[in-house]
Amino acid sequence: MKQLDQSFIIGILGLIGLFIGLFVKNIMVWTFVGIAVGYVITFWIPYFKKQHQLKKKNTK
Repeated sequence: MKQLDQSFIIGILGLIGLFIGLFVKNIMVWTFVGIAVGYVITFWIPYFKKQHQLKKKNTK
């Protein structure tokens, strides 16, 4: 995934968190939750997927 795509996903999820925070009256909390979810989606899921593929490849 390219860096521009990652930034776009994190930004969109941050905005979604901001809008949820406007309704719930906890703007900062929900914005950070949106950014954290975007970070997990763009970095950790591909990282663990790659590690799983490498582990699978090395055991064969």
